Amino acid sequence: MLLAGAMTSICLRIMRYEMETFLWILLMVLIVFYIIGSVVRHVLDSFEAERKKAEKEAAEKEAAEKEVSDEGEVIMKEETPDTAGKVTEGVHT
Repeated sequence: MLLAGAMTSICLRIMRYEMETFLWILLMVLIVFYIIGSVVRHVLDSFEAERKKAEKEAAEKEAAEKEVSDEGEVIMKEETPDTAGKVTEGVHT
């Protein structure tokens, strides 16, 4: 908005507009760029809110899946070096 106002001011001064016309044009340019900036900010804020919502849902889903997987988890016993390769009742471990 400020850059647009500065550029408008420079261009209008170079083209030697009357002061009243100059100020009205500058006011309109600043209002238009303020509205554009507000719309862009609103769109970006909605994207950010949507991203945070998706992250929250993903975290909740992951926590629910972990809770379910912990209930039926089977833990395998690790082989110790002294039992590795020994035969136990006809089965190799």
